[in-house]
Amino acid sequence: MNTSSATVLSTEPLNFEELFRAHFTFACRTLRRLGVQERDLGDVAQELFLAVHGQLDAWDRKRPVKPWLAGFCLRFASNYRQLARHRGTSLNDVMAASTHDRHDDSIAARQAVLRILEGLEFDQRTALVLHDMEGLTAVEIAELTSAPLPTVYSRVRLARERARKILASLEEGGAS
Repeated sequence: MNTSSATVLSTEPLNFEELFRAHFTFACRTLRRLGVQERDLGDVAQELFLAVHGQLDAWDRKRPVKPWLAGFCLRFASNYRQLARHRGTSLNDVMAASTHDRHDDSIAARQAVLRILEGLEFDQRTALVLHDMEGLTAVEIAELTSAPLPTVYSRVRLARERARKILASLEEGGAS
């Protein structure tokens, strides 16, 4: 028996309820980082997990579930961004509605991260979030996005460079 397959199978959820409980936070965090606004996060996550439920039989249980779920997050965040009704809401409006009970330093840090992510092109944002924040490999991201591996590496590099510039601008008190 292949022990590596047995290990993967033993650590992954066996049914939808276990998968939902184990990975709901991951999905919400990833959706938020990919641009889904806080006020819409619950609805988008619910729709995402309905789709996951419908596709659960398609999941290859020999492979980790996180990259598979990240693919759903990517598609749902992309669809969300394409809806015109979500355009025009400022980051400040979203942050004011979602941070009333958080510590000021946490709020400032979160706002800075969201501003940095919002300053990136979607492809670069996707690569950076999935690679640096969610820990997916470049190979997994290439499979999810149907992008060549060198393109994924380039997107991560360019996103990091742009993020540094945006951060420097924020530290100077300016806009990106």
